[in-house]
Amino acid sequence: MDNPTKMAGRSAFSGRWILALAGALVVVIALAVGLNVGGVRERIFGGIGAPRINSIAVLPFENLSDDPAQDYFVEGMMQMLVRDLQQVGAFRVIAPPSVAKYKKAPKPLPEIAQELGIDAVATGSVLRSGDRVRLTANLIHAPTNRQLWGHTYERDLGDVLNMQSEVLRAVARVSKAKLTPQEDATFSGPRPVNPQAHDALFRAMWGGNPAKTLEILKQASELDPKQANPYDYLGGMYFMRNMYPTFPPGDTYPKAKEAAQKAVSLDPTVPISHRILASVALEYDWNYLEADNEFRRAVELTPSGLWAHHMYAHYLLSMGRMEEARAESQNTLELDPAGSATIACMSWHDIAEGNYERAEKRASQALSLGAPDQLARLTLGWSYLERGRFDQAIPEFQKAVVGWQNAVFPTAALGHAYAVAGKVDAAREVLNGLLARSKTEYVSPYEIAVIYAGLGDKDRAFEWLEKAYQDRSSLLVYFRMDPRIWSLRSDARFKDLLGRMSFPPDRQD
Repeated sequence: MDNPTKMAGRSAFSGRWILALAGALVVVIALAVGLNVGGVRERIFGGIGAPRINSIAVLPFENLSDDPAQDYFVEGMMQMLVRDLQQVGAFRVIAPPSVAKYKKAPKPLPEIAQELGIDAVATGSVLRSGDRVRLTANLIHAPTNRQLWGHTYERDLGDVLNMQSEVLRAVARVSKAKLTPQEDATFSGPRPVNPQAHDALFRAMWGGNPAKTLEILKQASELDPKQANPYDYLGGMYFMRNMYPTFPPGDTYPKAKEAAQKAVSLDPTVPISHRILASVALEYDWNYLEADNEFRRAVELTPSGLWAHHMYAHYLLSMGRMEEARAESQNTLELDPAGSATIACMSWHDIAEGNYERAEKRASQALSLGAPDQLARLTLGWSYLERGRFDQAIPEFQKAVVGWQNAVFPTAALGHAYAVAGKVDAAREVLNGLLARSKTEYVSPYEIAVIYAGLGDKDRAFEWLEKAYQDRSSLLVYFRMDPRIWSLRSDARFKDLLGRMSFPPDRQD
């Protein structure tokens, strides 16, 4: 029979051991929750008391390497996370242009929340050592400055997209956002990348050397020909050359289309390429049904995609679908509420609708945001011009020409303004200057036509519009909504041109 004293000793020892084990478990659990290992805090508490998040801004990431040469990589990590989050339809993601100012001029989060109209901010820091990347990400309820989630990840460079998928899923979980089956499939990995190609992509887009962008993107596509991202961005960069054209459309649109088609063939969910295919179909191929389908696909894939909504609004304006265009313009402004370039372009939308007073207010707002924006100068000048305020219009165009370093686009706008204001000699001086430049650089025939229209020379205006038609000038698809050539609308040649561009019958007047 056991000795009662020994049994009592064993019992006491067993009790102390159980208490010690329980205490250790409490410490381990507390550490796990405190450090939020593997997102355990959210899994245990299920986001108890966490507010519903309907809108997010990603603040500029911090470079922890103390090496400014890595700034491009940190910017790329932030931009790619934004790109991923923009593909989630359950919350609105503010576009980077509206957020960038807080890098140089930080403000308290409640103030940022009020300025941008958001519920939460995502913050992050990046430390890169060779091909190892450490990312610390946090989600904070901005109005109350309350941290909702935070975690540190460490991966090889080839695994960073999978890491970003984990961040996205964590943000969605804490935000109480339900991913659609399509979104879930997009971020269900694996998403491996070639490290050298991925680094090249970041250097091309955020390395601060625009002259080398296309060259480095091509290198990235050659390093990893099965990765869609380099082609996705390559198509976008080719297309941007046509925004205020400095290259013949035939040299850029087909290349943009080829790169976008390649990207979509590798990954049908890429966020840029459907919008590029839509824009090429609209502005170069004049295939309006295909443009509509691709724009809808672009918006579906990137519900918070700034340029998807923005360019879709352009398409709707060109088709005369004004109510839909206003809705897309409003979506654009909600995604980029403090972006001077976006607000300036919305001013152009107002001009297309003939709302010059609102156009002036938006242009002035864009200029008040601080960063130089020559498009805002142009739209302000155009609205003044259409209201007959020539003495106010011409100085705005002159400022735009200087700010844009004598680019063709603002120079032609100035020439047209001189013509309408009755300053014929000044208009012809600008016109002759552009004609001389056309012998050594690309000058869109459309810009020449605009000046002739201002001078009242309809025959020469249509002669150059015909050249623009043969050239497939990027602005020609919008000429029905350009008040600078509305003086030509009563001419039969105007309707003939619209018909040859395959505009729908209700847009051929």
